[in-house]
Amino acid sequence: MTDPVKDGIINVYKPGGMTSNDVIYKLRQIIGIRKIGHTGTLDPMAEGVLPVLINRASRINEYLDRDLKTYEASLILGLRTDSLDVTGNVLEESGCGDVSEEDLRGAVSSLFDGEVTRNADGSFSGMISQLPPLASAVRVDGRHLYEYMHSDEEMPEDLMKKIRSRRVWIDRISVDRVELPEVRLTIRCSKGTYIRSIVRDIGEALGCGAAMSGLRRTGSGTFVQDESVTVMELAEAAEKAGLIEIETREPLRIRRHSGFGEVIPEPLTIFVHGIDYPLGELGEVLVSRQTAGRFFDGWHIGYGECEILKEPEQAPWIERLSEEEERYDREERERNEGSHAGLKLHSEFLRTYRIYYDDEAGSRVFVGTAVHNDRYHKLVADKVFLRQHP
Repeated sequence: MTDPVKDGIINVYKPGGMTSNDVIYKLRQIIGIRKIGHTGTLDPMAEGVLPVLINRASRINEYLDRDLKTYEASLILGLRTDSLDVTGNVLEESGCGDVSEEDLRGAVSSLFDGEVTRNADGSFSGMISQLPPLASAVRVDGRHLYEYMHSDEEMPEDLMKKIRSRRVWIDRISVDRVELPEVRLTIRCSKGTYIRSIVRDIGEALGCGAAMSGLRRTGSGTFVQDESVTVMELAEAAEKAGLIEIETREPLRIRRHSGFGEVIPEPLTIFVHGIDYPLGELGEVLVSRQTAGRFFDGWHIGYGECEILKEPEQAPWIERLSEEEERYDREERERNEGSHAGLKLHSEFLRTYRIYYDDEAGSRVFVGTAVHNDRYHKLVADKVFLRQHP
């Protein structure tokens, strides 16, 4: 008999028109576990990949800050709205004239700060600065920007001045299709990038404005659309196993046949990835079962009692963006004002390893993560995920 699965990650495909929190609420009903969260909010109008973390898996969220996200976005030229997308109030409709594909590529390239790389396929890569949209969760003087928009309250001019631009990394942005006034883009970018802001800035560079009309996230780190599962597919699997009853499909309403617990129902484990699945950039260390037991109890791991299978990796863009973050932090401290400058990337992750041991059956077991410590010159536990002593 296999041990019950209590922790893991499900690559869920969020439908448009549903909030990310709505997805979490439905999954709690379907799986029967309350401790479920996601790795990053998608706009209600957006659809696509939404990795969902169950129980202890929620503790890896900070490791995923370095994951690149991939989006397919559509926009309408000649349209300005208060939310920067077509769901908002229209501020201006002006038309876009005869914008060419080359004009669009020029507008895209103008977004970048300093060095910009034009790739062989015509896409662009580099660093950009962007102002967060007013319909965002960025805080200014303790309040989310979206609170002003949703309350129809006009933001004071002195607070508007405190909205700071932030640096983000664009790994790839391409113009895929031009059928005026609609344009299709593909964007691969760092966490913290606002696609609506990119759309707005392209429209301003062209002089006609633009609003986002559609957004699909096709990838988030190691999780991709082709390997995702829909909320309905999960619900149908749970109903087939006798765990729930689907009362209505549109909208989805569910009735559970039992209470909530900590164990993922066995029929649903086929959709679950291990906690270590998305942590490929961290290093990898193999220890004996005895050493794993000591690590489980809080002991450090000496380099003489482990085998390093893989060193941590770091994409070059992370160092560049981290340097910009440090500079922005200094400026913010000096002025003592402004919104958070951008994404915080933890430098210690470059010295963080996944810890494994081989069990009696020869299967590799994930124990947790450890960080190199200069003082002890050992690996010191950061997070332990093992449920019971090896």
